[in-house]
Amino acid sequence: MARSICTLRLMLLSFGILIFLCGILVVNFEELLHYRFTQRLSKLKLNYVFGSRLQVNDTEAKRINYSEKKAGDRDCDTCTYRQTEEDVIKNITELQKCPWHKQELATEEFRSELKRCCNAAYSCLVTQKNTPVGTELAYDAEPKKKIKITHQIFTIFPKESSFSSRQYKRCAVIGNGGILVNSSCGAEIDQADFVFRCNLPPIGGEFSQHVGTKTNLVTANPSIITERYSELHARRRPFFTNLLVYNDALLLLPAFSYTINTDRSFRALYTLQDFQAKQKVVFFNPVYLKRLTEFWRAKGIQVKRLSTGIMIVSLALELCEEVWIYGFWPFRKDANGKVIPHHYFDNRLPRAAVHSMPTEFHHLLQMHSKGIVKLQMTQCQVNPK
Repeated sequence: MARSICTLRLMLLSFGILIFLCGILVVNFEELLHYRFTQRLSKLKLNYVFGSRLQVNDTEAKRINYSEKKAGDRDCDTCTYRQTEEDVIKNITELQKCPWHKQELATEEFRSELKRCCNAAYSCLVTQKNTPVGTELAYDAEPKKKIKITHQIFTIFPKESSFSSRQYKRCAVIGNGGILVNSSCGAEIDQADFVFRCNLPPIGGEFSQHVGTKTNLVTANPSIITERYSELHARRRPFFTNLLVYNDALLLLPAFSYTINTDRSFRALYTLQDFQAKQKVVFFNPVYLKRLTEFWRAKGIQVKRLSTGIMIVSLALELCEEVWIYGFWPFRKDANGKVIPHHYFDNRLPRAAVHSMPTEFHHLLQMHSKGIVKLQMTQCQVNPK
């Protein structure tokens, strides 16, 4: 009888110990689940606050934070941005206290990712090398529509690209935003090794001090050819004359984005050839633009079409060691709260939204804080070194 009681007590004790151990395991498992849940939730919150769809991973961030920060620098990569205009401008004011310097590792990794996707040096322009006779080229904005490259079309393409990877030290990409009014950025812009401009903006004269005069590549939206130059049916000489200000710059046209653009772009090329202009006409490759759209869509820019500005910034990131950006500003006020015009040369508002300028600017602002690009947000030095 006593032996049975002893055995029963041992069984109860063992059972109690088993229950206790199970309880510990359950608690630990719950704590693990809770930790993973809160960790994931924290990441989601950070993604929302920082907009971290630039896909800079934790390991990369640590390397940037610990290996590249200069002594005395503020913790600039933790500056946060919200989507409202007021908050963005407020945060920009704080960001200006952070001295900008290029982060080599962040820049190289972003450039490498961009090159793996798009390879601008080889494919950003349509050339005889990447688009042979017989190619059926799909329009990037109308992918169901294609144009067959005949021998006649083939002959107007350059034999090969004008570019090679990282061939320029510092490049300036100039947007047309009102932030350039009274900016005194002209001298700084003209010191760049290569200057990109967008959509045939006015330069020279009263604008020189603020936007510079140097131009190595300028884009033209074919709608400008329609609105300003009657599709080059009757206003061919004014088109040629107005382009003289760009000297021997490349004129980059999206001939194969929409079918309606093709004839306009070809007429621009023939017009400049007829007048023996210094400018050489080249065309965006729709294959490159399609890949570029997918690249930025994966990073959160969910738009019908990228703006010309971010296309050119992307191109510059592959071709240049450093990219300094001017005139990109989608807001009605500057960083000091002063009302500014939409463009530095007029206040003509854009048409119904096809692009998402605030979203693109948000990404550029993050890239600025990470040292990948330098974004002009205030006046420039009058006498830059």
